[in-house]
Amino acid sequence: MKNLIAILVISAFGIFQSCSTQTMNDPQTLNLELSGSYTLEFINEVNIDEGFPNKRPSLTLESVSKKLTGNTGCNQMFGNFSTDQNKISFSGLGMTKMFCEGVNESAYTKNLEKVASYRFDNDKLSFFDDKGLELLRYTRNSIVK
Repeated sequence: MKNLIAILVISAFGIFQSCSTQTMNDPQTLNLELSGSYTLEFINEVNIDEGFPNKRPSLTLESVSKKLTGNTGCNQMFGNFSTDQNKISFSGLGMTKMFCEGVNESAYTKNLEKVASYRFDNDKLSFFDDKGLELLRYTRNSIVK
């Protein structure tokens, strides 16, 4: 009888434990790992120092609200994002409309529009197009909850 009770207790504990565990394949877990504030370090086909001489573009992803904010090197931007495994999409993107001399803002926004997937590794967030070409790479500055 004691063995049966012990087996039931262990089984119940295992069931409760498995219900509360998220795997890395869970989209919600993947969203949480993306939460943070990032600064652009690479942009496809643009010399980053020449394209953004005063201020590099930045991006903040808030996983719980699925909101993104940031700047394009000059203008403020905002919108929404969603993920599914390693796929990411942006919607409702908008920005302020200040004139920005010497900033390659259009290259940044065009690359952002082409993003189809991402990879996050060692505080580096890379965005890729649908053919797997790296378009943008960021370094995480801080984690946002």
